[in-house]
Amino acid sequence: MKASLKGLVEAIGNCSRCPFIDKPFLLYGVYENWLPRKVKVLLVAESPPPGPKADFFYNLALPDRLRRNIRTILGLPIGEKEVPAWLKNAGAFLTCAVKCRPYQGRATYRDEKAIRLMAIRCAPILALEVKALRPGKVILLGRIAEAAASVIGLEPYARLPHPNFMVRFRRDLMPEARATILSALFDPG
Repeated sequence: MKASLKGLVEAIGNCSRCPFIDKPFLLYGVYENWLPRKVKVLLVAESPPPGPKADFFYNLALPDRLRRNIRTILGLPIGEKEVPAWLKNAGAFLTCAVKCRPYQGRATYRDEKAIRLMAIRCAPILALEVKALRPGKVILLGRIAEAAASVIGLEPYARLPHPNFMVRFRRDLMPEARATILSALFDPG
């Protein structure tokens, strides 16, 4: 593992800026197992699913809504568990603005205000990640990812709604999102 990547993993492991449940990016060896040799496109989502559970994009032992929705948006003719490998082979890497699993909100499934605060506090780690991975393009997926990117002055290739939001509420945006992501991956230049 490159020194800059080791520094990133160490920074995530040592971070205690926010209360959290666990650190799925470390638990599931994401940086060791799922990074493409060269990151053409860095997809930045919001956070691991909140609450005391084990579902996570890179935990292939359980179903995951984000994995399923990315497959749907991209129109991939593969199983849900194959999505991380497809992204890796295509040169894409999915990360989150928040690296730790947030606590579940009291009144609702997710406390957007708390997750937004975590993303802002985690922005320096996102900056380390961008520096270590040196992606060709960055695509932000959702408002919380946009908030973190704005803190570090990250100018993305594209801003898209979060995949879970798109599939649930705005399927009309899926063709444009598909074209944007596939163009970032496969169009030269």
